[in-house]
Amino acid sequence: MAQTQLLESDNLLGNLNSMLKCTDAEAMMNAAGTLCTMAETSEGRQWLLNDPHIEEIVGNVTDLLDSVHEWTASNAALVLARIAICGSGCRKLLEQGNARHTLSKLIAALGVDEAGCGMSAAFALGRLCDLDIGRKQILDMEEAPNMIMALEKMMANGDTGGSKNACFALSCLATDKDGHAYILMNSSFSEILNTLCILLESKEQESAWFAAMTLKVLGSHPKGVVKLREHPKISALLKTVACSPTAGKDLLEEVDFTLKKLQPLSKPSPPHVDILNINSIRITWSQLVLDSGLEVTYSLFDGDKPLYKGPDCSYVLTDVKLGKEYAFKLHVSTEGDDGLDSNVTTVTVEESVPSYPLDFRVIGCTPTQLKLAWAPPAEPNGIIKCYVVYRGDTVIESTSERSCIVSGLTPSKSYGFHVCACTSKGKGGKSFLAASTADPGDHAPSKLTLNVLGRNEMFITWDMPEVPLGRLFNFELCMNGKVVYLGPDRSFTARRLTANTEYTCTVSAITSEGKCESKPVMKKTAKDEYENTTRCLYSPARMSHPIASPSTKDVSELAERLRRSRTQPGIQKEHSPGKAPKAHQTLSKGNLKGIHKQCDSDVMSKTVTRYK
Repeated sequence: MAQTQLLESDNLLGNLNSMLKCTDAEAMMNAAGTLCTMAETSEGRQWLLNDPHIEEIVGNVTDLLDSVHEWTASNAALVLARIAICGSGCRKLLEQGNARHTLSKLIAALGVDEAGCGMSAAFALGRLCDLDIGRKQILDMEEAPNMIMALEKMMANGDTGGSKNACFALSCLATDKDGHAYILMNSSFSEILNTLCILLESKEQESAWFAAMTLKVLGSHPKGVVKLREHPKISALLKTVACSPTAGKDLLEEVDFTLKKLQPLSKPSPPHVDILNINSIRITWSQLVLDSGLEVTYSLFDGDKPLYKGPDCSYVLTDVKLGKEYAFKLHVSTEGDDGLDSNVTTVTVEESVPSYPLDFRVIGCTPTQLKLAWAPPAEPNGIIKCYVVYRGDTVIESTSERSCIVSGLTPSKSYGFHVCACTSKGKGGKSFLAASTADPGDHAPSKLTLNVLGRNEMFITWDMPEVPLGRLFNFELCMNGKVVYLGPDRSFTARRLTANTEYTCTVSAITSEGKCESKPVMKKTAKDEYENTTRCLYSPARMSHPIASPSTKDVSELAERLRRSRTQPGIQKEHSPGKAPKAHQTLSKGNLKGIHKQCDSDVMSKTVTRYK
């Protein structure tokens, strides 16, 4: 009832705050003690924290931490420690304007004293380190290294309360990785571990528990595990405590947890081997996940020859030698622990038959030939000696190349082919391909046309193939089996032909894939109407003897032929009526030549008119 009335007094905190600043040492001590009593309960702490003058009160209490009167300083430290019990109290201390001043005074107050000021200061600092904002502020201060060294001295001083609170403060700081690293780098870290070993052997269970708890926190990060393993006594002491019949349950829990963290690497299982193909082996092993959090390094050996070192759990060995025995073993290690070797796994790669060739395909096609190609097998399983090609069930080719040309085929016909690869162990799987030869008409030049220009000339034209086979180089024109033209043009004028003669023409397309010939086309040159006369006049036999005078009948027939030829279409010159040739005229050798020239001129005139 009295306490409730005291809490409801509006002027109480104001009066106590004024007493904190008075010159009477006893009054200041009692005012600080009264505030300690208020902050002992949660209701009292909240009433104190909700007061509008709380920041001023905290500032005045902080100023008493370095009081020459040790009990005044102890009460002031106890006020701050009890405010820091709750999270809202910690935030109130850290968010006030003089937070840095308060932290500095608390660090300076660390130590062992009869009144317990240092013990309360250690507890308050430990609570403030539980918050990220508090831990960051403390680690940024110049006094931070001195704080760690002061805590170590408190642990080693022999005062039970001081050592417990010092362990508590260090463990709170080490919970965070930044605080943990800061402690490990401090010059007094080795002394901290030595002191924790002494406390761990204490017969007083709470002191041993605080030491074991601090070691557990220090071993909660990989770097801490390495440091604890390196210490010559910690692992042995933890094992001794774990086997002690007098150790309490709480102490054993902390010790067992730390021992698991410090557990050395066990012997790994032997690696597993898979033969991928004739040239490669895949070696795999189980991944190790350590309680320490340390990264495991795996080292793979073939006998004493190192093959791989790193964090992965598999390795592919290439360029495998056939018939060689490989002996694989695995070595594991972590920082501070060299680990052990596994048992050996042996394997020998033997040659076998290959799998089937890949990508069996046609890369060239003519009416009578097919060019086939393929890719190596996915699993050669040895050295490929050759490839065997079948047409149906008949072997048609055995080659070390990856292509072949099949000849002597029928145009526009489908065929079935197989191909397999061979090693020294025999033939492997077969790949099948159905392929058809080309239609010759599709690849040969089209629309071969012959235009007769007279007795001695033809104009020949053709078009491109409908389906060119490969890259086109030239056209080849043949007349009666003889090549008369070779070139890229699609027309040709054939001259000096024989009159009244039938000519058979073909044209071929010459490409990168071969030669494709068109169907033959026949045409006959124009008839020479004076073939007999010309032959008589120019006959070598007759030219060697005198020419006899023709008879009247011969002259009449010749005159009649001339008359008829002049009445045909295309004659450019006509004789006037009434001037027919005289039947009784005697023909001389010169007259015969003139008549022959006139006949030739008339015939050519008719020819030119016909093809005009």
